[in-house]
Amino acid sequence: MCGIFEDIESAARYNEETKNRMRFLSGSFVSIAKQWGIVDGKVLDLGTGTGLLAIELAKTMPDLEVIGLDLSDVALEVARKNLQESEQPLRISFKKGDAEDMPFEEGVFDLVVSSNTLHLIKNPVSMFNEIYRVLKSKGRFFLSDFRRSWLGLFSKHIRAAYSPQEVKDLLSQSKLENWEVRDYFFWLSILSAK
Repeated sequence: MCGIFEDIESAARYNEETKNRMRFLSGSFVSIAKQWGIVDGKVLDLGTGTGLLAIELAKTMPDLEVIGLDLSDVALEVARKNLQESEQPLRISFKKGDAEDMPFEEGVFDLVVSSNTLHLIKNPVSMFNEIYRVLKSKGRFFLSDFRRSWLGLFSKHIRAAYSPQEVKDLLSQSKLENWEVRDYFFWLSILSAK
């Protein structure tokens, strides 16, 4: 079963295994944010895990205020350690919270991002509705996750992932509007289309 990190060893192992990949992956998030003109303001990294994406966003775009949200205390512990090891002061904080019931006021974020979290969410429609609620009226979102494929034979995360059509069906049931689903071989992206 896929879920939140419950022990520090698993979170630390995941952190080490994904550091280089997340540095590479964060480039696509930075590129999209810059295309949209989001170079300052508030960004929410939903399902931040060990904080790697949030930290890379804050390093690359220092005028952003980044908040990483996750349910796992141990993942957030590793995220805070990663932040302490950063070589520069960053405008970033980490908060415990549920993607389906976020501890934020309405309309506070310019951008919501998420990497490899969707397949872990029990009720994705609730998460999409929460994204809608916490975004500013002209806010944008960019989520990336695994894509279900035959590789699920080797990975429980890919088995738990959604197909592009399933994601479109879930989005259609939510309050999010003007979305686009991009289908790649190993993953899919959900982003603002406006």
